[in-house]
Amino acid sequence: MKQMLAVAVLATLTFAISGAERVVAQENDKSAVEAAVRALEQAFQDCNLAKAKSLITPEARWIDGSRPVKFENEWWWCDGAKAAGVRLAYWPHDFETHVQGDVAWVTAIVDSTFSADSPEAQKFLRLDSPGALRATWVESLVLVKTPSGWKVVLGHDTRLPYVHEQQKK
Repeated sequence: MKQMLAVAVLATLTFAISGAERVVAQENDKSAVEAAVRALEQAFQDCNLAKAKSLITPEARWIDGSRPVKFENEWWWCDGAKAAGVRLAYWPHDFETHVQGDVAWVTAIVDSTFSADSPEAQKFLRLDSPGALRATWVESLVLVKTPSGWKVVLGHDTRLPYVHEQQKK
């Protein structure tokens, strides 16, 4: 009887510990997924295509007011903004992250500011004078766990209406 009780207690403890380990592992995965999304937003802010490509899968697709396209096909805007001297700033927040095995899906709000001080930047942003555009995006991303970390396989963003903030001369 004591032996059966010991086996039952051991089995219960094993189950409880493995359950706790799963919760910790899932929380670690959530943190890693959110870190990957934040790093991708930083790559956008820096207009760093090489860094951005290291955070996506080769077959990744992006949807931004279009049908799904290859990620690189959406990069033209960032190249133009960088060349014109537009300053970009992104603040991702309000993450809702779900992880199931090697797949994760995330929704996040991304506040952004596009600042134009030079005539080239103003022209690129279609501003009449120095100023900034502020936009809020709602992003949905699907990530997969790879040997080198979590990577985006599908991204979709919806831009809420712009707010124009013209600076007075």
